[in-house]
Amino acid sequence: MFTLVQGGEDSITATVTADSSSDAMGQLQFDKLLKRPALRPYFQPIVRLEDHSRIGFEMLSRSHLIGLETPDKMFRVAAQRTSEAELSIACRLEGLRCGAGLGNDMKLYLNTHPVELRSVRLFDSLNLMRAEYPDASIVLEVHEAAVVSAGYLRDLRKVLNDLKIGLAYDDFGAGQARLKELFDVPPDVLKFDSVLINDLPYASAAQRSTIQSLVRLVRDLKVLPLAEGVETAEEAACCFELGFELAQGYLFGRPEPVAYWSVN
Repeated sequence: MFTLVQGGEDSITATVTADSSSDAMGQLQFDKLLKRPALRPYFQPIVRLEDHSRIGFEMLSRSHLIGLETPDKMFRVAAQRTSEAELSIACRLEGLRCGAGLGNDMKLYLNTHPVELRSVRLFDSLNLMRAEYPDASIVLEVHEAAVVSAGYLRDLRKVLNDLKIGLAYDDFGAGQARLKELFDVPPDVLKFDSVLINDLPYASAAQRSTIQSLVRLVRDLKVLPLAEGVETAEEAACCFELGFELAQGYLFGRPEPVAYWSVN
């Protein structure tokens, strides 16, 4: 996307035109996206705050196809074709295929799309995924705000338990925190959104105390609290002081292909 350096309607028109052109190219390329090796999994490390040792990676998808280079572009075109679930499944499978090079001792955090959290198709895809990768250590990330009912979340938790797959709630604190779901169906990991973490060392005492209380509540539920978006050593130290056990962010590594992590 580009925008001409001028004001008014001309800038808006140029931006819309660029978006439309990118989407049109993406539409032409989309069928290739679902076939190997168009998807390019990238992996961002997740560490234990106590010693900064890696315990796993979140898998994030990219592509070399024009108009489909980023997740935003990929899923925007997928939405136009009502293929979000199909693309999400393909991303997870390709992530597991490439992530095997990281070793089975590393947990792979795999994302879901909100559309998937409305039907049992997700359950079917998880069963097939586990059958194909029986030894992989997997944590499924969901945004609990996207779940239509607590009943669905309980059913999902049962399926995951049966398949020995962990559950993580993503982006906690980015919007309205749904504490009821947290109590009804506790995940294995709760990922606190970066909006709560960024500049935390300079936050007010009241803000830090509130976050510490939330972390304590989470740990009382036997849930691992994870701080997202940690970018500085000061933020990492503050998070550890407030009780966070896990962390993720540029301080510990940017998303990179699996080949990068095999030598670093």
